[in-house]
Amino acid sequence: MINHISIAVNDTKRVAEVIAELWNGYVFPFPPSPDSYFVLADDGRGSAVEVTPINTILIPGEGFPSEEGFDATTPTEEYEAKFVQSDFSPRYTATHLAINTPLSADEVKQIADREGWRTLTCNRGGGAFQLIEVWIENRFMLEVFTPEMTARYVEIMKPQVLAQAMQNMPLPPNQVVANELSLIG
Repeated sequence: MINHISIAVNDTKRVAEVIAELWNGYVFPFPPSPDSYFVLADDGRGSAVEVTPINTILIPGEGFPSEEGFDATTPTEEYEAKFVQSDFSPRYTATHLAINTPLSADEVKQIADREGWRTLTCNRGGGAFQLIEVWIENRFMLEVFTPEMTARYVEIMKPQVLAQAMQNMPLPPNQVVANELSLIG
């Protein structure tokens, strides 16, 4: 299970509020990164999205705390990853996020239309499943699954089902995923 993801946008508060609306979730400040928000889905699983400013990057810390006496009370902040501001802000990125919503496709599209964001209902995998592309700020792709779309996605996203589907697809020589997955019982 994925617990949370961070995304970088121009208008952090607005985007956080829209994601919370799609999720029937909650928005909280995210202190580790100035002008950032933490969106929590009320799904009982802790699913969340950290929404940071567009030019925020995450860098690793340096050094390590002593292993001697290390436990849950050992301070580690000085060694942890840090959110820092960068001069670079990409227009597009390969990073995207897929979420489930209790809303209907029409409700999702109405929210995106209100925000002025591109939306498109897509038939992924040659019609294997559907989702709605919501282009946050017309630059970051959020894939949104309604309850019906989620049910189909969950139905086919099993190793056995994918292995069977892949056996019928030509793959480039460097891809052995279908052969490896077909070994899964």
